[in-house]
Amino acid sequence: MLDKNTLSQLKALKTDIRASREFATGTVASTNGRFGFVRLEDGRDAYLSPEKMQRVLPGDKVKIEVLKNNEGKLEAKLEKVLESDLKIFVANYRVKGGAHFVEPCDAQVNRWIFLPPKFRAGAQEEETVLAKVVRHPWEDGKAQAKVLERIGKPDDAFYEFKFVKAKFGLGKPASKALQKDIEDTVTQFTNADFTARKDFTHLDFVTIDAESTQDMDDALAVETNENGTTLYVAIADAASFIGRDSVLAKEAEYKTQTLYLEGGILPMLEEKLANEYFSLTENDIKPALVCSINLADDGTLKNFQFDSAIVRSRQKLSYDAVSDFLSEAPNSADAVKALPDNIKASLTSLHTITQKLRDFRCANNLVGDEQPDYQLILDEQGKISGVEKRTKTIAHMLVEESMLLTNQCAGEFLHEHGCGLHTIHAGFREDRLGEVKALLKEEDISAPEDLNELKSYVALMNSLQQSDKTRRLIPSLRRMAENSRLEPEAGPHMGLGVKHYATITSPIRRFTDLHNHWAIGAILQEKSIKKFDGKRLEIFSENIQRVRSAERELRQWLVCQYVEKNLGNEGDATVRIVTQQGFGARLEDLGIDGFILFDKKTEKTFDAKRLTMSVKDVCYYIGMQVQIKIAGVDMQKRRISFELVNN
Repeated sequence: MLDKNTLSQLKALKTDIRASREFATGTVASTNGRFGFVRLEDGRDAYLSPEKMQRVLPGDKVKIEVLKNNEGKLEAKLEKVLESDLKIFVANYRVKGGAHFVEPCDAQVNRWIFLPPKFRAGAQEEETVLAKVVRHPWEDGKAQAKVLERIGKPDDAFYEFKFVKAKFGLGKPASKALQKDIEDTVTQFTNADFTARKDFTHLDFVTIDAESTQDMDDALAVETNENGTTLYVAIADAASFIGRDSVLAKEAEYKTQTLYLEGGILPMLEEKLANEYFSLTENDIKPALVCSINLADDGTLKNFQFDSAIVRSRQKLSYDAVSDFLSEAPNSADAVKALPDNIKASLTSLHTITQKLRDFRCANNLVGDEQPDYQLILDEQGKISGVEKRTKTIAHMLVEESMLLTNQCAGEFLHEHGCGLHTIHAGFREDRLGEVKALLKEEDISAPEDLNELKSYVALMNSLQQSDKTRRLIPSLRRMAENSRLEPEAGPHMGLGVKHYATITSPIRRFTDLHNHWAIGAILQEKSIKKFDGKRLEIFSENIQRVRSAERELRQWLVCQYVEKNLGNEGDATVRIVTQQGFGARLEDLGIDGFILFDKKTEKTFDAKRLTMSVKDVCYYIGMQVQIKIAGVDMQKRRISFELVNN
């Protein structure tokens, strides 16, 4: 038997030995071979042998002991799996030697995972599936998965749409709890008493949207009298019927917005609610949040007011129809010519007002360059058959100016009461202010002392628009500015050049707007509303990025397929980004982005401050027009390469 003193000494020795060993945490990364690495938090890589890689999955966060092998290189001894990221994933179904597996489509996951017979869901070889890890390989190196959903095969119609939808967790079937919440909402709406709401049904409200739109979430009206002009913006009132903590609200927060993907629309709210009950449908009396905006003759905002109200849309109008009427197009459709006189008068007044609003913004705020939209035309297989270029019409401008002003009013109102979700743009990044000032000094442009004060920022950016030379600096300066973001506290939106900005005009299409409707409703009813805390906002922002990534991935996938069939085509393009290697450009007719890569042997000079590249006697800059040829496409990386036709 060992005495207490000896035991104590042994325990202390064991503690000292362990303390002298190095432990660290990191993330497992695979390679093209069977071995891998643990990427440590301090930037180092520790080798994982093929045997050890069998016990973990790429993306796992692990605790390891850091060792050195005979060559003096770092090697990982696995201690514990702290967290596993590979849970639900898109994969290809594989069969080998009678055994069934799923191979994750993510190139970073270089591993096949076994599928027991009861977890195969009838899927077939070469089919794409959505799978879930049901057994982690930590104990014995044997991972298992189950098939959750069969997506289809690559030659199926709309395969790309279904693939992206599954990969990003979009368009999932409604749960029983969600279905019940939807039905309860319908019942509540159907039995609602609107007598306490302010009655605006005497006004000639109209909705203006795309011809096919069914979820009309805003309507416009105007009234002019001896007291001046009032612009009325009625917004569908979904917030009064959706509980802030309901299943429906949580689902909308996860989705973040209605997604208009190539191949299908994925609504934030169930279609029955968005298109039928909440939508400001023609000739129906509907509940709405109305913003009444009193304007001076020059478009200056005098005051505004929010009311819980009822409205009646007199007419469902399309952008094209309104533009034809306002521009007095000779080929206007009969439906446009047959519009009632009161609607024609209302549209004319709205046009006059919004022109003044536009002029006011140009003089006092920041107005970006108009960019065309590009509509992808799909065939019966879900592939691109053509691209339609669309530019903004007079009607688009009319609606846009009304919505921008309404969101400014909402930003001021919510700021005053200390609630809501605000869209913030803080100006130049603090770590780039030195570069901004140096660039302006080199160009002999006087810079205000505080570049991130709203008036100074607006004055500077507007002054740069005055000449072609200084206008070229704007893209570079914008890249040294902050990105816009959502915050629970109000602040200026430098990009728009306004004091406060909070979106409220699309509550049946965007969760941010729905949340702000809850906030405004609480203020009107003198109730409190719970703010977004940091963690919730972080998760919500991540979900916004998730759906945006889905949009980008699907569009670029389809575009690359389309480009493969159009190699060698030439066209005019506009330079959109300049790097040390070359520049990116967009084809003006098709809206397709590609990159012109200069050979390493080519003599070139890159100006990082101005984002320009000089090659021989040509200086390439953002906004420059060039002629290009579609040279190639990398389907694996989804990248398109251009070549200059005439340098």
